[in-house]
Amino acid sequence: MKTSQLFFILILVSMSSFAQIDPNPLLSTPYIEVTGEGEMEIIPDQIDLRFTLKERYDGKTKINIEDLEKKMKQHLKVNQFDLTKLSLADADADFVTIKRKNKDVLASKDYIFEVSTTNELADVWEILDEIDAANAYIQRVDHSQMDDFKKEVKIKAIKNAKEKASYLLEAVDQQVGSALFIQERENYSQPFAEKMMIRGVASFQDDEFEIAEEPAISFKKIKLNYKVFARFAIN
Repeated sequence: MKTSQLFFILILVSMSSFAQIDPNPLLSTPYIEVTGEGEMEIIPDQIDLRFTLKERYDGKTKINIEDLEKKMKQHLKVNQFDLTKLSLADADADFVTIKRKNKDVLASKDYIFEVSTTNELADVWEILDEIDAANAYIQRVDHSQMDDFKKEVKIKAIKNAKEKASYLLEAVDQQVGSALFIQERENYSQPFAEKMMIRGVASFQDDEFEIAEEPAISFKKIKLNYKVFARFAIN
């Protein structure tokens, strides 16, 4: 067989194989594009309260950090709080150890205490006020089942997209088919928690904050918002 004939046969085989390839359904199928949305507001059950204990003098008597921490834990225990929810913030343990070597330095220590409800938050706030803690504020709010809630909102968004495509096509006497393309567009909004100072700590707070006469035990709910961009086939 001549080389030219062999080359011609290979071209025919290649063209035949190419013709048998199914076209891309994303390009050849009639479709409708819509955006679906799902929302949910959640009451947080994980509230992190951050605060500071600072050594000070009562007259000529120095109240050291160990005594302050012991007093704080006693108050929390009497009020039936779980001390495992109490932790040091950042690397304060090493910081205090270094500071203790210098007797003229007043050491301070930052803590985080996690509560589940606003009632618990109010009780802890009162305890911190009693022991003259400083710079107390809500640092973080979250929910223990956040992953499940986010999944639920995503499902709502996809169902909303299909529902929207369905009633739009019904207006032109057509029906929605299978999903050809779905793109997620997540928007998880962590609620803003203002730094709320406890009363009685004017000497250890920033100038931009005012002393609250009463602790403000309120914050926004966690808002989940999820959008999807979807393309459905038209039947």
